[in-house]
Amino acid sequence: MRLWKRKPALGIGIGVGVLGALALAFRYGMNRIAREPIPDAISPAIFATRVARTNFGEMIYHVSGSGEPLVFLHGVFLGASSYEWSRVYPRFVMDHEVIVPDIIGFGESERPATQMDAADYAAALAEFLREVCPGQKPILVASGLTAGISLLLAARHPELLSRLVLFLPTGLKESGNWRAMGMQGLNGLPFVRRFVYRNYLSRAPFIRAWLTRFALTNPESLTEEMVTIFSTCAQQYGAEHAILGFLRGRKAFNIERRLHDVTVPVHILWPDRASGFSPDGGASLCGKIPRASMEILPDCGILAALESPDLVEAAVAQALRGDLPTEAVA
Repeated sequence: MRLWKRKPALGIGIGVGVLGALALAFRYGMNRIAREPIPDAISPAIFATRVARTNFGEMIYHVSGSGEPLVFLHGVFLGASSYEWSRVYPRFVMDHEVIVPDIIGFGESERPATQMDAADYAAALAEFLREVCPGQKPILVASGLTAGISLLLAARHPELLSRLVLFLPTGLKESGNWRAMGMQGLNGLPFVRRFVYRNYLSRAPFIRAWLTRFALTNPESLTEEMVTIFSTCAQQYGAEHAILGFLRGRKAFNIERRLHDVTVPVHILWPDRASGFSPDGGASLCGKIPRASMEILPDCGILAALESPDLVEAAVAQALRGDLPTEAVA
């Protein structure tokens, strides 16, 4: 106000500039992003691509092999998709029917503007499993927030699952973990958040920086394929809805309240170098599940399935056989 009184012309100029910036943010925040084709490398060529329909939207999934169904579910982060498990799940097609979807709001699946919470995601996954695995109880391998939602699914629908193998399961109650998952700087008005997401967070430079600083333990593990697929998925029209809903707390939930209802066997894989996630949290979670065990994965981060696929594949295979390492926490 003092500046305004002394130099009204300058004050008016600043005000016009601020309004102009907000108008520009609104304009670009509301614009649609051109739909770029998602690279074929998101899934190996031997996998067929199919569509499952749920009340929450269509889910694209990849399937190959025969035998007991084995379902891989990716986590929630910028540009998330089934690609997260693409270096691991093809190794199981000789013994299983491997099914790998993009969850609602991510990858090639439908990306509705309607906000979904953790209960909605659990319901959508239940519908998905009933459609693609009718009369069967698949094994679920899931990561991150989706692994936490899988615990909620198991508590509500134990008849749909035979067991869970969970990589870094969390409900993400702690907002400090958003930084580790690549989602920050999205405070403010809705159109400003949309502008920041579309023109900054979803772009290749930010995705590359997030991968090298937080998601990968070794920056040399980064490939241009990772950057291309993550950024392309993040830039798909409607991809921001699930992420912005997540940041508003729609998907954050308290896992521990339902853990006593999880009756299927659960094996937790916890990376020891995941930024923002202490192994103590995994051990505490494991101790509250009736039939659970836990294994620490050495020198692994948030995206170990992409960065250390041999180690993760071996750990998943051990869990499927029930041949757990002696150091696993019961």
